[in-house]
Amino acid sequence: MTLWKEGDKWRYRFQMYGDRHGKSGFRTKREAAEEEAAHRRRLKKQAQTPAVTDFRLIASEYLDLAERKFAKKTYKQKAFVLKSFLAHTGNLPIEDITASHLHSYLNTRPTNNNYNAHRKDLCAVFTFAKRVKRVIRYNPCWDLDKMPHTPDEKYIPPEEDILKLIMVADPATDERDLILTLIHTAARVDEILRLKWQDVNLTKRTMTRWTRKRKGGTYEPIKIHMNNEFYSIMKKRWENRESETWVYYNEKTGDRFYHRPKLMKGLCKRAGIDPAFGFHNIRHFVASYLADAEKISKKAIGGLLGHKALQTTEIYLHSSDKSETEALDRLAQRFGGFNSG
Repeated sequence: MTLWKEGDKWRYRFQMYGDRHGKSGFRTKREAAEEEAAHRRRLKKQAQTPAVTDFRLIASEYLDLAERKFAKKTYKQKAFVLKSFLAHTGNLPIEDITASHLHSYLNTRPTNNNYNAHRKDLCAVFTFAKRVKRVIRYNPCWDLDKMPHTPDEKYIPPEEDILKLIMVADPATDERDLILTLIHTAARVDEILRLKWQDVNLTKRTMTRWTRKRKGGTYEPIKIHMNNEFYSIMKKRWENRESETWVYYNEKTGDRFYHRPKLMKGLCKRAGIDPAFGFHNIRHFVASYLADAEKISKKAIGGLLGHKALQTTEIYLHSSDKSETEALDRLAQRFGGFNSG
């Protein structure tokens, strides 16, 4: 119990259930002490008889937060998981949902990997209900262990398929520039599609890309050196720019590209590449190529990829001390000469 006098009035303050509570303006110390005791009794009673809150309401509030916090793809996945859980279990009061309900739903998932992914998203909702909304005292997900699973090995296309891809990409459009940009930056495609001219410094030959692959969903900058090939691509695009904002501009929408879902499938078909692969496989190829063919260190490759942990980089290396700048220059030596103009 904390009581003190400010001026000619008494006040109190205390902490209960993780929150601070207090009030001021009492004429005497006794009045402040009595009100504090009554305040504590009210809080205790409220905690013993919490308001009934259904799962759909909490899920809706959590998704409102997730839409602001996470990438669109992540938000859609979370929304799918919560909708599926509601369809299976029904809209129960959230405090009535037990590990048994979660177990029943998660057992419908086709693989252990999918089980773990849905468990993670459901756990986030119950954590939100406990820590933010304070409508439950225990997260039932804690009673369910993750399922063992062996992650699928990421497909790394052979070098000849990468070269085929470059050759069939149309230099008269942005196809070849985009593929070469991904190769010479080792970036995720979303990082390149959201690239702005203000992130490209032709004078200093640097490019800053923004990654959201961090806990919490905050965008963080990754500044990299431009090798000669990538510099040539950016210089040409700047001189022929159609937008003062976006490096890769969609004329049809008057905005940037948000995704290119058909491009890689079409290029692979055009090049006769089987199996077809996607943008992210290019990133895996670049990492593996630098490690195996050029003997670039894992630390340098991790810096180029924007990884905080070496373990993350090792996922990309399926097979060692040069800098990130030299790594990019090595890419220019091997995959250069395709840029026209």
